Parts: sequence; structure tokens; C-alpha cells
Amino acid sequence: MTKRRQQKVSKKEPERGLTPISLLVEEAPLSPYRAFVVQFREETGAVVEHFAGRVEHMTSGHATRFRSPEELLAFLTHALNDINTSDSSDE
Repeated sequence: MTKRRQQKVSKKEPERGLTPISLLVEEAPLSPYRAFVVQFREETGAVVEHFAGRVEHMTSGHATRFRSPEELLAFLTHALNDINTSDSSDE
């Protein structure tokens, strides 16, 4: 059985350039209709040839596999455009 190493995170300074949660709370709320899960394959790294995984739009359940940053961006753009289109048709 392995033990997980616990790290203490300073509340004063965010780790690795992350935005403190207190600043995020003050921004406009995040819409669940614009939520995605992106899962990268183990071999994904800084090299574009090894950029692969799966992305899922949380509210619609639409998902796809991608093998490049362009394919990931294309799915996100398509899903967000669908959301914007359905928002305007509701008016």
C-alpha cells in the first residue's frame, strides 16, 4: 500500500501561478452549459505529435476523441457555438 504525499498549500501565495479562489468567486458565475471535461492520454506531452485524449460537454453528453490541439479546439468551438445558437433562439 502506498502513502500519498500531502502538500501544504500556502493561503497567501497561489501555487504554480494559479488564481486564488477568492478572486474567482468575485467573477461572474460559471455556466454549467459551458462546462467540459478534458482527459489527456498518458503519452500526451509538450510535443504536438503526442497530443491526444477525450473531451466531453457536460450538459449535452456529446463527446469525442482528439489527436491534436486543433481537433480539441474544433470540438470546443462547435459546442460553444451550439450553446450560443440555442440561447439566441430562446429569445
